[in-house]
This record gives sequence, structure tokens and C-alpha cells, in this order.
Amino acid sequence: MRKLDYLQQKKLTPTDELRDLLKQLEDGQPQLKQINPTQALITLRNLDQAYQLFSQLETTGADLAAERGRFNSIQAHLKKRVGLFLKGLGGASTLEEFRAKPAPPRERWWWFIDELVAAQQRLVLKRLVVTAVIAISLLAGLIIAFKTVWAPSPEAVARLEGEDNAFAAFDEGNYVDSIAAVDHALTIVPDDPGLLVIRGVALEALGRADEAQQNFDKAQTLFESPINFHIGRGQIYLRTSQFEKTEAEARSVLALDETNATAWLLLGQSLELQDKRTEAITAYQQASELAVASGNNEVVVLARLALGRMSSAP
Repeated sequence: MRKLDYLQQKKLTPTDELRDLLKQLEDGQPQLKQINPTQALITLRNLDQAYQLFSQLETTGADLAAERGRFNSIQAHLKKRVGLFLKGLGGASTLEEFRAKPAPPRERWWWFIDELVAAQQRLVLKRLVVTAVIAISLLAGLIIAFKTVWAPSPEAVARLEGEDNAFAAFDEGNYVDSIAAVDHALTIVPDDPGLLVIRGVALEALGRADEAQQNFDKAQTLFESPINFHIGRGQIYLRTSQFEKTEAEARSVLALDETNATAWLLLGQSLELQDKRTEAITAYQQASELAVASGNNEVVVLARLALGRMSSAP
């Protein structure tokens, strides 16, 4: 019998295997926009294998700086497209079905992309709601301008600039600077209740609860009514992404006046941003109906926009 000659396939070293996985992941990047469930699952498995090989090889002291750079770039590329990837995989339920039990470590973040997508959606939603709040403030500023024939008083300018600077600092976590911005404005507009509320909220963020309460107490005496105070503080909490506190303020108003359309709108916004979808829709519907009855056109528009946004959301 004739002896058969054959070539034995060369076995890959772990480093070669890692490089092959990285190439597969890189080659698959153009498919992310139209990825199917099978391709998505292969990507997840390849990420897992690469992660494990890095852990194995780095304990041996291997120089994998170039490979680590490629892997970081692959992950950064995927993070920018997690929404499309999750959709292609089949959604959060499919991801959960294939995710190991018990759950893998958080370093393997690709098994938790549903949380990343949800966080991105909340960020977009927050921007929409904050934009609406800012739009109302701008409208109020325009009304002031019209009433003063486009010559707003120094007090009005100081108030608006103080609010803008305080919120900008707050958004960056600079609560001391936020207070300083308010204090500067208060030298021109002493005892302005809105500025005092912002100051109190910044003091709360610093853990100075007693001082914050003093500002709130003083502000409440300057507002026309307790309802105006709670709505004002609720709007500040909303603007500073403290949604549970926003909800509490809205409910405080509704305990005093259950027909207040602005409070229902504020409640809807806070519930939506806490992912309480069904309750938010109910609150927005109440806000719309009550606003129509009372002629509050601003609330009508914002409530209906919110209902339209929620009805079109997946």
C-alpha cells in the first residue's frame, strides 16, 4: 500500500491565537451597522476568548502592548455602537439568555451592553427634558425683555447670569463655584427666591444640610405660595438630575392642589427619567388635560410632546 504524505497543520501558540481573534474582531467592525444575531454572538465569544488569553499571557510577563492597544480600540469602537449591536443581537432578552450564570465579571462589559444602552437612552432623555426646562427659562427671559422694551434691568440680567453660571458649575461637580455664582448674583438681586433655592440645592450636594434648609426656609417666605416654592425647587432638582427629589416636590404640590397642571408635568418628567413609564404617561395625560382646561399653553405643548415621545419609544 502506498504511503500517504500529508502536512500537519501547525498548532497556533496562545499569542498567535490572540492575534487571530483580534483580527477577526477588527474585520467584523464594518458589520456592526447591520449585524445579525449569529455574528453578534460570535463577537461576544471572541471578546471573551481574547479577554481570557490576555489574562493567561500577561501572567507570564509577555509583552502584549501592541495587542492590548488593538483590543482597547476594538472595545472603544463597539461602545460607540452598542445600540446597533444590541438590536442586531435581538435585544436585552437575547443577551440575558446567552449571558453566563452566574454573571461574568464587570470587566467583561460586553455582556452588560443592555445597561449601557439604557444609560445612553436616559442621557438623551435627560437632555430633552433639560432642554425643555431651559426653553421655559428662555421664554421667561424673552417675556421680561418684551416688557422692558428689550432693555432688561441689571437685576434681571444678574439673575439669569447667576442661574446659568451656577448650573454650569453644578454640572461639573463644582458645588462651591455654584454657590459663589449665586452669591455674586445675590449682591445685585438680594433675597431672590429662585437663587436661594439653587444655593440650598448646592449646599445639599456638599452635605451642609442645615445651611441648605436655612436657604430653603428663607426662599419659601419669599415665594407667593408654598405651591410656587415646591414647583420652583422641583424644577431645580430636575435641572440638577435629582429625579426622586423632583418627584417628591411634585407630589407635595399635588397634595395641596391636585388640579395643578405644572405639578403633573413635573411629576411626569421625574417619573419618565426614573424609567417609570406607565406612571409617567398617566401624569403627562393629567398635565395635558388640566393645562387645556386652565389655558396653560406651555404645559399643554410640553406634555403632548412628552406623550408623543413616549408613544414612539420602543
